[in-house]
Amino acid sequence: MKPPSFSVSVATPSQLHDAIDCLLPLLRADASHAPTARAIAAAAASLQPPSTLLSNRILHLLSSHSATLPDALALLSSLRSPDTCSYSTVIAALARSPRGLASARALFDRMPRRDHFSWSAMVSAHARHGQPRAALALYRRMLGEPGSAGADNEFTASSALAAAKAARCSRAGRELHCHVVRKGIDADAVICSALADMYAKCGRVDDARSVFDRMPVRDVVSWTAMVERYFDTGRGGEGFRLFVSMLRCRVRPNEFTYAGVLRACAEFTSEKLGMQVHGRMAKSRVGGSCFAESALVHMYSKYGDMGAAVRVFEGTSKPDLVSWTAMISGFAQNGQPEEALRYFDLLLRNGLRPDHVTFVGVLSACVHAGLVDKGLDIFNLIKDEYGIEHTADHYACVIDLLSRSGQFGRAEEMINTMSVKPNKFLWASLLNGCRIHKNVRLARRAAETLFEIEPENPATYVTLANIYASVGLVDEVENVRRIMESKGISKIPASSWIEVGRRVHVFLVGDKLHPQSEEIYALLKKLYVKMREEGYVADTGFVLHDVEDEQKEQDIGYHSERLAVAFGIIATPAGAPIKVFKNLRICGDCHTTIKFISQILQREIIVRDSNRFHHFKNGSCSCRDFW
Repeated sequence: MKPPSFSVSVATPSQLHDAIDCLLPLLRADASHAPTARAIAAAAASLQPPSTLLSNRILHLLSSHSATLPDALALLSSLRSPDTCSYSTVIAALARSPRGLASARALFDRMPRRDHFSWSAMVSAHARHGQPRAALALYRRMLGEPGSAGADNEFTASSALAAAKAARCSRAGRELHCHVVRKGIDADAVICSALADMYAKCGRVDDARSVFDRMPVRDVVSWTAMVERYFDTGRGGEGFRLFVSMLRCRVRPNEFTYAGVLRACAEFTSEKLGMQVHGRMAKSRVGGSCFAESALVHMYSKYGDMGAAVRVFEGTSKPDLVSWTAMISGFAQNGQPEEALRYFDLLLRNGLRPDHVTFVGVLSACVHAGLVDKGLDIFNLIKDEYGIEHTADHYACVIDLLSRSGQFGRAEEMINTMSVKPNKFLWASLLNGCRIHKNVRLARRAAETLFEIEPENPATYVTLANIYASVGLVDEVENVRRIMESKGISKIPASSWIEVGRRVHVFLVGDKLHPQSEEIYALLKKLYVKMREEGYVADTGFVLHDVEDEQKEQDIGYHSERLAVAFGIIATPAGAPIKVFKNLRICGDCHTTIKFISQILQREIIVRDSNRFHHFKNGSCSCRDFW
C-alpha cells in the first residue's frame, strides 16, 4: 500500500488529508516512509496559510515516529497560532519515551492553555516513566490552577490513580477516591478499574473488592482482573471462589481468565481443580487459544504430569514460543533433560527464534543433567549466535551447573567477570554447590552477599550452619544460631501435603495430628525393617549435629514427606502413582528412603520440592541423585 501520488505545487487540502490517512499506519511501522511524510508536510506548508486542522493532522503524522519527531517540533515552532491540540499532540509523542519526558514537560509548561488531554498525557507519562510522585504533584497543581475545571474528569483522574498505584501510596489513592466520589464520576468503568487496580497494588485487596462489588456493570475483563488480584496477593481460595461466582453469574470466561486460573492452579498445586478447569475450557471455544493452552502446558508440567503436558502441546494447532518454552522448562524440572534438549532442537527446526526465557529452560536442563560442556556451549550461543544479552538468570544457571559439579574456580572467575550484577538466585546456587562439596570459603562469600540482599531469609543461615556442621566447625554453627536468635529469625517449618479425593492432607515433621497417624507410623516402621534388610543405613548428617545418633535416626525417620508418602500408600489404590508436594528442598536421607520404598512396594512416587520434581520408580529417581 502506497500513499497517493501528488504534485507539491498542485496538492489540494483534500489530497493531503487522503495522503495522511494512507501514510500514517505505514510510518508508524517503518521509518523508511519518513521522506514521504516530510514531502506531505512541505506540500501543506505551500498552502498560504494551511488550516489549523490540516496543520494539526501534519503534526500528528510527523509525531507518529521518532524519526520525524524533530520535524514535528520544528513545525510546531513555525505555526503562528498553534492551538491546544497542536501542543498536546507533540507533548504526547515526546512523553512516549523516558528521554523525551523533560522536553515534553518544558513544552507543557509553555502552553498558554491546557486541556484534559495534555494534563492526562503528562500525569500518565510521569507515572509510566518511574516518577509517580511527580505525577501526583502535577494532578494537584491541575486542581488548583484557574481555568482547569474542565480538565478534571475521568481521564485525568484515572491517570492520577495509575500514579498512586505506581507509587504504592494508598493514602493518595484514598484521597483520589474521595475526590472522584465528590465529582460524581466514581461509577465510570475506567475509574472503577483504576481504583480497584490501585487498591490491589497498595496491598488493600478488600478495598479493591469493595470497588468491584459496587461497579454498575461488570464484564469479563473486570471479573478476570479481580480474580487475578486475589491470585497475585496469595489469596488463592478467594480467587477460585470468585471465579466460581463469575460462572454462576453466567459471565463467560475468555482465554485470559482461563490462563490466570490455570496458572493459579499450578501455583497452589490444586491438581483436581486444574483438571476441572481444563474440562470446562475444552467445552468452550477458548480451547483453541495458544495463550490458554500455554497455561495448560505450564500447569501440567507443574503437576509433574508431562504426559498430559505433551498431549495438550501436540493438540495445539500452532504452538507459540511460550508453549515451546513451557515444554522445555517442564521437562527440565521433571528430570527429563534429554527431552528438554530434544524439544529445543525441534523448536529451532520449526523456525522459531528462542528468547532469553527459553534459554533459561535449556540451561536448567543442562543443570539437572550435569551437562557442563553442553551448558557452557549454549550459554555462549545465546550472545554469539542470537545476539541476546546474557541476563542474571542465565549466569545463575551456569553458576549452578559449575558449582554442582565442583568447578568452583571457573564459577568464581565467571562471577568476578560477568557483565550484569549477580542476583540472589546466583548466590543461592553457589551456596548450594558449596553445601554439596563442603566448600567453606566460597560458602561464606555467598552467604555474606545473601545476608545483604535478603537478611531475613532463614534458608541462607540454615544452609551455612549445615555446611559448618558437615566439616565439624561447631563454634561457627553456634555463631550462626546466635545471629539468627538476635535477629529474631527462625527456620521455616518443613511441611508436605498430598491431595487425596477432594481433600488436601498436610503433614509436619513428627506430625501425629492426622486421624490415621497410627497407621502411618506403623507402615513406616514395617518399611524401615525391610529397608534395613536391603542395606539401608540412615544418613544422620541431615539432622542437627548435637543430637545423639539414635535420636537422630528417630528424628529423620518422620520427616514430613515420609509421612505424606506413607499416607498416600494407605489412602490410594495399589499401583496408583503417589504425588507429594513439599515447601522446602527434600533432604538426602528422605531421598534415599523414598527410592527404597518405590522399589519395595513397586509404586511410582512423585515428590515436588522447592527446587524440582523427583520421580521415584523401581529404586531410582529421575534426578539421578543430582539435585
